[in-house]
Amino acid sequence: MRFSKVRLQDFRNIEFVELDLSADRIFLCGPNGQGKSNLLEGLGLVTALRSFRTQDLGALRRQESAGYRAFYEIEHESCGRVELEVQASSGPRSVLIDREKVRKMSDYIGRFPVVPLSSGDLMLLRGSPSERRRFMDLTLASLDGAYYLALRNYHKGVAERNRLLRQGGSDGELDAFEAEMAPHAHRLQLHRSAGVKALQVVLERVYRALADHEEGPELSYAANAELEGADHYREMWGRQRERDRIMGATQKGPHRDDFRLGLCLGSAREYGSDGQQRGLIVALRVAQAELFQERLAVKPVLLVDDVLGELDPKRRAGFWKACPGSFQIIASGTVFPEDSEAWKRYSVAAGGFELG
Repeated sequence: MRFSKVRLQDFRNIEFVELDLSADRIFLCGPNGQGKSNLLEGLGLVTALRSFRTQDLGALRRQESAGYRAFYEIEHESCGRVELEVQASSGPRSVLIDREKVRKMSDYIGRFPVVPLSSGDLMLLRGSPSERRRFMDLTLASLDGAYYLALRNYHKGVAERNRLLRQGGSDGELDAFEAEMAPHAHRLQLHRSAGVKALQVVLERVYRALADHEEGPELSYAANAELEGADHYREMWGRQRERDRIMGATQKGPHRDDFRLGLCLGSAREYGSDGQQRGLIVALRVAQAELFQERLAVKPVLLVDDVLGELDPKRRAGFWKACPGSFQIIASGTVFPEDSEAWKRYSVAAGGFELG
């Protein structure tokens, strides 16, 4: 897929902008803090209505406004030309595809795959397990609606079990919720195990083009509780119940899973150089994009937010070698790239965008 037009209103520092994006390569250039990343963030909403920069969706609206609106024209492999609109105010967000309201998130997520690359991606190495779970959950939910439903239902179950633990719920009540949670927990474990293996295969291929293959990218699933079936989850929560009552929260389950990312020379967080860490994260994002293309039969758009300048020349050249030339790329930076004539260029200042 590819964007052909975007219109943002009251989004971050952008009061209003309408841009023609009908090009394979688009570059947004300007000093930091002017709105380049904000525009890319607005484009990134189309995959799952989530920001790649913050979990606080209230921060997306311009300070003087009650909400924001985002409109996109998209050329899509299976849907043809699509008009997509996102409206957000004080109430629930609404999403319209060709002016028809989307009723179920499970029918929407993953239809319009976009992959962001930003300096914040280093948190996938340096941050908490929750950062890695969010990455993997978005990847797998975009590939399979069944995963999204299992994830949603499991987290609803955990929230209700935690409420019962804090309020002194009876064993019978907890038994009932644990029986509902267990199949979803086991389904998440199976999907995550298979998904990590599939992504690892693509990651190895991408990394060979990006850097020294001898460094060996490694991605693995670290289940908080690796169990063989739903019944085993129910038994585990039964054994943990008194401890969980004391803590007031469910201590074990897929909501505590982690994913290990590193190089064969050791954990990339502990042993990798800054260049190796950045190269590994870029390779992971490109691998995510390629997996989307393979499984969804849709070419994702790459949003490259001022990160290529942070790579050394070898890894920067490797990025272009590893990145499929058929993907639309919308990038940002403080200076235009050396081959700037190959890009459609916008200069950015104070939330305004000027062609050329």
